[in-house]
Amino acid sequence: MTSGVETVVAGFTLPAGSVPALIAARAAEHTDRTFVTFEGESVSYAQLHERSGNVAAALQSRGIRPGDRVAMLMTNSLEFLYVFFGIARAGAVSVPVNASSVGEGLHYTLEHSGAVGIVVDAELVANLDRIDPLPELAWRVVTPAAELLVPGTPADVEIGLLDPMSIIYTSGTTGPPKGVVLSHTSYLNTGRYFVKHYGLDSSDVLHTCLPLFHCNAQQCTVMPALVCGGRVALNGKFSLSRFWGWIDESGATVTNLLGSMLTLMEKRPTDEVEQRNRLRFMAAAPVPEALHRKLEERFGLQIVEGYGLTETGTMACKNPVSDTRSGTIGVAIDHDEVKIVDPQGLECPPGVTGEILARTRIPGAFMTEYFRDPEKTAEAMRGGWFHTGDAGYRREDGYHVFVDRMKDTIRRRGENISSFLVEKAITAHPDIQEAAAVAVPSELSEDDVKILVVLKPGATLEPAEVVEWARGRLAEHEVPRYVEFREDFPRTETGRIQKYALRGEGVGAAWDREKEVAR
Repeated sequence: MTSGVETVVAGFTLPAGSVPALIAARAAEHTDRTFVTFEGESVSYAQLHERSGNVAAALQSRGIRPGDRVAMLMTNSLEFLYVFFGIARAGAVSVPVNASSVGEGLHYTLEHSGAVGIVVDAELVANLDRIDPLPELAWRVVTPAAELLVPGTPADVEIGLLDPMSIIYTSGTTGPPKGVVLSHTSYLNTGRYFVKHYGLDSSDVLHTCLPLFHCNAQQCTVMPALVCGGRVALNGKFSLSRFWGWIDESGATVTNLLGSMLTLMEKRPTDEVEQRNRLRFMAAAPVPEALHRKLEERFGLQIVEGYGLTETGTMACKNPVSDTRSGTIGVAIDHDEVKIVDPQGLECPPGVTGEILARTRIPGAFMTEYFRDPEKTAEAMRGGWFHTGDAGYRREDGYHVFVDRMKDTIRRRGENISSFLVEKAITAHPDIQEAAAVAVPSELSEDDVKILVVLKPGATLEPAEVVEWARGRLAEHEVPRYVEFREDFPRTETGRIQKYALRGEGVGAAWDREKEVAR
């Protein structure tokens, strides 16, 4: 399955070479210890090894060879893990597909990846049936998939550190999705670094309700648990009403969340279940600065903000646990470098916003390439640095601050405006649950600012009150011109707001403060 020398990281022995080798080692070491719980069912390390081996054997019987791509159109489940690790054990490459994918987007991912087969949840088969046929997609297995779990011993295959383990397709909001190729090293390295950074051990329970088809849950929950011999507490899609019950039932000590989830949690009344949580850490990004210390005190834990992308193996910057600083994404993690550059590629001095660039000293820790796209790979990695497309700056103390996705930056009257900072100011209002700032066309050229607002249940607010709240908290050129109230936003499967869809709506029927002033 693998060859190489074992390494010891943060007190844990890691077999060199592959993720399946790590699973085999943990199964031998912690045979009956629970590895994962999901919806009342527990699976041990030995069972994970056995069932992923059954999947690998079943795939090999279908002709799967090392390097073949196998797609997964699945939501969170135990079977997801068996299939994900079974594909890896067969030496093949998994292509986890966003479970909300339909139509052209789904067709593009399956066609571009060259997947030769797919494992699909029964409730998602209709989406697969609606797309045009794909000649390369020779077979499908529908879950629950008993035929994949028939006892069988897979043939040994040689798997190297730099061999691809998965292809994760990015959101593709500005063009076709890009397939990010991640090696076994990327998974092993992120898992071991997460353990080291948080000081985890085998008593820790790592919780996630983020989708397993995304890199965060795979690399920052599942892999650290494998590294330290801990337990994964897996749930389905984030639920504000059920979250603290999940944490209580599982005894979770660490959870990974999105910053937008913290905003929703702050609005929720405190109750007994929340107060008896055993969490030590919440890893989240971006963390609303005004809520950081407030929520730490309320929940009785530490919130640690960081920054990374699928391309950087999920992490590039992180706040040290010993010295977290609100409003920052921290400093480059031990084996990475981060810098901020201007449009000419020159490094920016402290306090000056530019593009965030990152590189790693560990071969394979970052993406290997964009699959079947050498031009975009070369463009993203020019000069030996990964160009994130995100804007940020470095403070005098060496900590970095995320400003905005560069594509989400609004340019008004010659000034660049961070949609992220506008949203922070607006959501500080006690009656506002969530907000999204987007650029809309201005009759004076460039952009105007539109703010879309979801109110807290039972709250009422006038558009002019939103603008008045923004004044004094934002520079005049940052104060929204347009205000629109919404029940909710279009979202990705992970709950992120799809800003490209909101930009596409234009001004629409939004309230216009300039027209009000002119009356």
